Amino acid sequence: MITDEELDNLSEDDELAFVQYESIVRASMEQARTNNSWDAERSYATHMVAFLDHRPIAFQYSRPPQAEEEFVDWFEEFQRAVDTYKISVRLKSSIRKKQNVAVLSLSQEFKTQIGGHLTAIRKIVFDADHLPLSKREALIRRINNLQEEVDRDRTRTEAAMALWLELTSAIGKGATNLDPAIERLGRIVKVLSLQKDENETKALEPPSKPKQISPPKQSKTEDDGIPF
Repeated sequence: MITDEELDNLSEDDELAFVQYESIVRASMEQARTNNSWDAERSYATHMVAFLDHRPIAFQYSRPPQAEEEFVDWFEEFQRAVDTYKISVRLKSSIRKKQNVAVLSLSQEFKTQIGGHLTAIRKIVFDADHLPLSKREALIRRINNLQEEVDRDRTRTEAAMALWLELTSAIGKGATNLDPAIERLGRIVKVLSLQKDENETKALEPPSKPKQISPPKQSKTEDDGIPF
């Protein structure tokens, strides 16, 4: 239902890992389902209980019953509880991201610099040794995601962190020749930091004073200067 590589790629955060793990196991169950038995559903339940035993989270559940007629009701209730919990985790994760992510307005010069670094990183990833195809594709997706963010009017910095995590994960699993990519990403982070400082400086500058409009000049008439 889930491969060793997929297990290795789960988030270190237990709740986020639960969401990722359950989605993979459920997709596998849906493919294996038949009308003649509940074997696929029981396999799903076994995998889910194993996860909850080894990566405990605040999810309340009862063990699956052996009797089939009892299992049917248990399974439906269990999936409803799982769906509710997953929504809760995703909402909390979204809030955390918004609290910890900076949104920047990049200058065209900085966009060009970052684009050049990403092009170099992409080539480094293609040329890296001992890098599984799935991990190489994941890195390319992260690079493309960051490029898409840079091309926007307002850039979210979380895409850079996601790429850094993917690179360090690949290196930790034995990929070689990726150190130059880390160095390039460090330069990207430096550019983002410079832009952040510039944006904050502009935000602190007092607004410019509006131009004063001069009063209209009084036109002279034939009677000007003639006393009554």
